[in-house]
Amino acid sequence: MKTLVRLIQASLLLGCGAVLAAGSGTLYQVGKAMALKNAYAFRIADPFDKGKQITRVVFSDRPIDGAVLDDAADRESALDGMLRGATRVELNIEPDGSFQNVNLQTDSGSGSQSGSGWFTLDLKHNDDKRIEGSFHTNDESEKKTGRYYELSFAFDLPGAPDLGTPLPAGGGEQGKVYLAHLAMLKKGDIDGLAKTMSKARAAELLGHRNDADFKMMFGFIQSQALRDPKYVKGHVKGDAATLEYTGKDEEGNVVTTTVSMKREAGAWKIEKEASSTTLK
Repeated sequence: MKTLVRLIQASLLLGCGAVLAAGSGTLYQVGKAMALKNAYAFRIADPFDKGKQITRVVFSDRPIDGAVLDDAADRESALDGMLRGATRVELNIEPDGSFQNVNLQTDSGSGSQSGSGWFTLDLKHNDDKRIEGSFHTNDESEKKTGRYYELSFAFDLPGAPDLGTPLPAGGGEQGKVYLAHLAMLKKGDIDGLAKTMSKARAAELLGHRNDADFKMMFGFIQSQALRDPKYVKGHVKGDAATLEYTGKDEEGNVVTTTVSMKREAGAWKIEKEASSTTLK
């Protein structure tokens, strides 16, 4: 009898776990439905206000390893790598429960939608520990003629990620790589720039260098490069590192840039950069 009780208790616990971490949905595009059977939710700095946290719920047609993401120092970059080439929907939710935007990324492009009246977000729970609710497009005709979202989610949110060991003043070895990256970008040295980037990013850059509009696009990237970079802080955990810099853009506005790096074949490479600008 005691064994039976333990088995029933274990079964109930597993059932509760499934409820606490679940999310799925359907994306309709011009009459074609795509099942998004996998989801993950986490807290992240608001891209429009780094001093504030929002909740991001990500849905995908590709499996998502939540345990790996929970342990990642940079969950956003880890998720990017995990879902490269997948269809992905990001639902961003404000602390007060309001809808910020919904982003779609596919192998053929990306897009973002926001604004009131277009969608319904119904939350049963929303704080820094749990998110639960549903989201859908209001106009059902969009299922056949446009884009329609139908999503549901219920997640206990992971705590703050373990960033690892603080980097030394100046960012150490990783900081040197980033400064070399900026120098190559300013110089216009495509091959040198590629050597500072992760294998996937370098292949993307070099694969487009012969495109007709590459010179124009590269010029735009150069114009967005961080000027007068000053190291703020950074951490390293295993083969991943995250650094933060401040500097200026070409118009003199203050820019804060977060750099995500990974170690490939023993060398540190830049995987991703994300920046926010404070207008002067």
